[in-house]
Parts: sequence; C-alpha cells; structure tokens
Amino acid sequence: MLKGIDVSSYQSSAYSTAGLAFVGIKVTEGLSYVNSKWVAQRATARAAGLVTIFYHYPHIGNSPAAEADYFLSQIALVPGDVLCLDWEWYGQTVTDAQARAYKDAWLAYVKAKVPGHKVGVYADTSSWKNVDTNSNCGDFLWIADYVTAGQPRVSHAWTFHQYSDSPQDEDVANFATADALKAWAGMAGGGSGGGSTGAEIYPGASKAHWYSSAYPGDPMQVNTIVWHSTETTALPDYSGGSIAPTLTAVPDFAAQRLVWYQHFAFDESARALVHAAGQMATNTLNCAQVEIVGTCDPATHATWAKAGTPHLYMSELPDWAIRDLNAFAHWAHDQHGVPLTSGLAWKPYPASYGNNGVRMTAAAWSAFKGHCGHQHVPENDHGDPGQFPIAQILEADMPLTDADVNKVVMGVLTYRNADAAKKDPNLPDVYGYIAGTNGAVASLTAQVGALSGAITALTADVTKAGGLTAEQVQAAAEAGAKAALDELAAALGKAGA
Repeated sequence: MLKGIDVSSYQSSAYSTAGLAFVGIKVTEGLSYVNSKWVAQRATARAAGLVTIFYHYPHIGNSPAAEADYFLSQIALVPGDVLCLDWEWYGQTVTDAQARAYKDAWLAYVKAKVPGHKVGVYADTSSWKNVDTNSNCGDFLWIADYVTAGQPRVSHAWTFHQYSDSPQDEDVANFATADALKAWAGMAGGGSGGGSTGAEIYPGASKAHWYSSAYPGDPMQVNTIVWHSTETTALPDYSGGSIAPTLTAVPDFAAQRLVWYQHFAFDESARALVHAAGQMATNTLNCAQVEIVGTCDPATHATWAKAGTPHLYMSELPDWAIRDLNAFAHWAHDQHGVPLTSGLAWKPYPASYGNNGVRMTAAAWSAFKGHCGHQHVPENDHGDPGQFPIAQILEADMPLTDADVNKVVMGVLTYRNADAAKKDPNLPDVYGYIAGTNGAVASLTAQVGALSGAITALTADVTKAGGLTAEQVQAAAEAGAKAALDELAAALGKAGA
C-alpha cells in the first residue's frame, strides 16, 4: 500500500512529501469558501510528482450542481487530477435522505462535467454504513476509520483509507506501486502533472520578455484562447510581468508581419485577467491569453491616424495581420486541441465595455472551449478587442494576399532545376526554359530577316534576268519560310528539354 496525507488551510503549504504517493487537498466549501493555501499546496504536490485529490466540503441545503460548478471553477484541471466529495455535514440540519440525494446528484453532475477524471466520495464509517443505502461512491471510496492502516471496517471495496488524524490526517491507497496509482488516476506516468504534449513555445516567438521565473503560474491544459488589444503602439512592460499575458503580437509594418513575444509557457497560467481571490478562476481556467499591440477604440484609432502613427486597429486588421493570427490559432489547435470555434458575439468598443450583454456567466465560462475576447470573460469589465475579425482568424484556408500572389508568381518564374540529384529531373527549369526560348526566338528572327532580304534580292535579280516566273519565285519563298519555321520549332523543343 502507498502512503499519503490530506491537507486543508490548517496545514502548511510547504508540507513534507517524503515517502508520499498522493495528497488530498481541500479546495472549496459551500458556495463561498476557498482554502487560501490550496494553490500552494497543489504546487508542492505537483513538484513532487504526487497524484493529487481535490475535495469539496458540501453545504447540503444548497444545489449540488451549483456547489459542483463553484468547486470546478477554481481548478485548472490537468490529466490525472482526482476529484472527491467530502461527504460530511457537521452542524447542518440535514436529513439522511437529503444527504444521500446530495451525494448522488453531486457525483453524477461532476462526472458528466469532467468525464476524463476519477470522481469519488470521502466518508466516515458511520455515514457510509448508516446513511448511505445504495453504495454509490462514484469511481472510488475514501473511507475514514481510525484503525490499522489498510484494514477499514467496511465490506465495500475501498481505494483510499484515512487511518489516523494525528499528528495529521494519514492515509493509504490500495495500490501496489505508485505507477499503478498514477495509471488509475490517468496521470500517464506522473511527473509534473502537466497538460497536453504539444509544444509549449510558439515557433519563432522571442523569450526576451519571459516572466514565468518571476511569476510562476499554475500548470493547466489549455482549451481556450482569450484575445486582447494592448491599447498601445509598442510592447508594454506589463508592470514587470505581474499583469502579463501568455503571448504578445507586435506589428512590424515594414515587413508586414507580426513579431511574437512569449511570456509564459502555453500550458501555464498567465496574469492579464482580473482574478479576485475566492472568486471565479479566470487566469487559471485552461486559457492562454494573447495581447495584440494596437487599439480597439475608434477614438484612439482616429487620433493615431490623424497623427500619422502606424498602428493596428482591431476592427480593420490588414490581411497580413489576420494571416499571422490565423497561423497562431491553427497552431494552438494542432498542438493543443484548442477548438477553432467561438460562437460568441463580438461587440464593437465602447459597447463591449462593462456589463455588455455578451460577458459569460461563471457556469458558461467554466464550460467554454474555443476563442473568446476579454469582453467575454466574467469578473472582468474590459471591452477589448472590440469588433474582432474572429471568423477570418479561425477559417481553415486563408486567402492569399497580393504580396503572397507576387511571391508565388516570382517563385515560378525564377525556378531553377539546376541540381537534378536533389530536384525532380522531369520538372522543367522554368528560368532556363524562358531564357533559352527568348534567345532562340531572337536568333531565328534575325535569320528570318536575313532570309527575307536575300529572297527579295534574289527575286529582283532573277526577275531582271528573266530566268524564273513569278510563280516559281513565290514557291521558293514559301519553301524558305517553311524551313525557317521548322528550324524554330526544333530550337524551341531543344530549349524545353
């Protein structure tokens, strides 16, 4: 059996993980309480590669679904996270039927919301034996019975056993090895508990303004992109990184491209959203945040345009900016599975500010996957990036810009198949074909001109001498012209070979 502990706000954030394979962490209680230490306690567990069990303490009189949503909204789940209902109700006026109904509803709701995670019940032996009547514990039973470790006094199969509360809550797991526990939890070998296996740094992005070391974020598995506009004309300093997004896209107008700066790993929480303590998880709820240097405000746009200041205006992005944003969106989809969908209304600024009618509720935010703007995020009031061309940014095939077309044309016209060992020997050398044909045509044009002159002179001489009829001269001219054309065709064929 494997050893573990469970912790709450009464325990240290930097508890000892020596000899442990798992840890249980209290996250929420009811609809308003959050353990102020749980994030740091989770970081301690993940740094040690432990299986982590997050649990919720219920207020039975509340809606099980509402409490489950509140619990899930706090956690940026990653594969291998285990979820648990701490099925206790001390000090609450609750009937056994209410307690049973709450347990069954909570388990069913959470399992439906996060089917990829183990969801179970913690209970003491009295509640399990005397209140429960259907043996429903979801995916596992975590039983509290203060006897010899691994010998709880229940007939039901158990997965975790809390056998002591002194000097702290001590537990064991009914697995032979840590790898077996991790495999059961879906942790795929464990380690840091990170998210998807996709690349964490966007190709070509600069790390010159990297803030993860100063403000390390929480690991998560990104399924949402939040788009912002900086309302500046240059890369902000983000207060030294304390309010930085995941990435910033800076326009290079001369080169007509976006220059990318990455501030945090893709599957690591950033800091550009309002994220009040004890409220809805925004920065940590599986979202990567992208700031685009420019403005969504038509008044600012007008001021900068009048002053001749180059800038991006979110409602009228140039083709090259949309092209580069589209490339990023497709990278996030291909590497991390972020859906290429939005389904949201994007209001123009300033109508997008504040309580704008498109800002998501807590439940909608928890369930959302895809692309949204700052204007859609709950607990926030900003309206950027305004009327954003999200459909073009997410579309599968971007139309070629004029510059792209010119590049393709010049690429074809200047193609040189000089190295047959590395290139297709059957593919024409376009440059050589055109150059050779042009030379052949010029040479033959000169020859045809010379022949025409010679024929004219010959015709005059012969006619003067009276040796040929007009019909004979015409026939000779036609034969000479045909021979010249045959020579031209042969030259063209040779150039094409």
